[in-house]
Amino acid sequence: MLDPSFQIRSSKGNDAQVTTLCSLDQFHQGGMVFIKNKKYYKQLLDKLQKGTAINNVGVVFQDSFFKTIKTDEESGSLDRFAFYATVESVDLALSRFSKLFYDEFNAQGDDLIDGRKTGTAKVDPASAIAENVFIGAGVAIGAHVVIHSGCAILSYSTIGEHTVLYPNVVIYRNVHIGKNCRIHANTAVGSDGYGYNYFKGEHLKVWHFGGVVIKDSVEIGSGTSIDQGTFSPTIIGEGTKIDNQVHMGHNCKIGKGVLITGQSGFSGSVTVGDYVVMGGCANFAPGVVVGKHAQIGGLSGVTGDVPEGATYAGYPARPLNEFLRSVATLRKLALENKIKIPVRVK
Repeated sequence: MLDPSFQIRSSKGNDAQVTTLCSLDQFHQGGMVFIKNKKYYKQLLDKLQKGTAINNVGVVFQDSFFKTIKTDEESGSLDRFAFYATVESVDLALSRFSKLFYDEFNAQGDDLIDGRKTGTAKVDPASAIAENVFIGAGVAIGAHVVIHSGCAILSYSTIGEHTVLYPNVVIYRNVHIGKNCRIHANTAVGSDGYGYNYFKGEHLKVWHFGGVVIKDSVEIGSGTSIDQGTFSPTIIGEGTKIDNQVHMGHNCKIGKGVLITGQSGFSGSVTVGDYVVMGGCANFAPGVVVGKHAQIGGLSGVTGDVPEGATYAGYPARPLNEFLRSVATLRKLALENKIKIPVRVK
């Protein structure tokens, strides 16, 4: 058994089947979602209240949290799931179960034999593809796409018309790129997200197969990495422009018309609203939400949510005027010699 602590508490049928894993932002028929604590269960309940279809989804709770479910709202929703179960550790179960479904997902397709040779890839005759390009099984490439030498497009990815891939771009499996996009040299789209769980002296990998969706008219600079989502896609909105050497973590959701400058870094599950602008080397903690039309100063460390239309700067990032006042105050105190910095003398 994958996880000896796995215990089904209730099921609508003896033949309930799990066909995939899913996350709270996208449910799949026959999927299984993991709930570690009250925060995530509340998100699930909120989706149910809004009428989100759960499509025969089963839920796995961390046992210690499941024992705390007491309110009518919390317990009354349990019968809406195809089944619910418990495990001792959701983190450990994620690592164990994700490997099973990752292997099943990757058993399909072929990334060792070019799909043009096997007849499984669909390449529009109006596209232009240089020598030394690999195209995996089931790939679809639209009209007037230009792919330069050294690129690799792995199985079941799609590229919309008039998109250009410059030399040595790597598109992993299950990446869907829209029309009129430009992706510059040495960029990787769809590599694994950074997810590990510590157990008995070992860091166990969480296996990712959620893919990436890049919408129309996106430009991505050179040397940028965009991780695929864990079980649902990382999304880059229409018209967004991403500079060189940017890191985008798994399951980020970037709105349309966002400007992301060089060396910015996004932890997993960051949400950025439409038309946000940020300076170079801005960094974002896991799960933060940046509202529409916000502006983020260069070198900022965003550790909490940013309201719509706000301008934030500094570390930790805070409203610009507050940040400037704090810098001015510290400078004034330093010049007046009112700040004593201890010096250790050997």
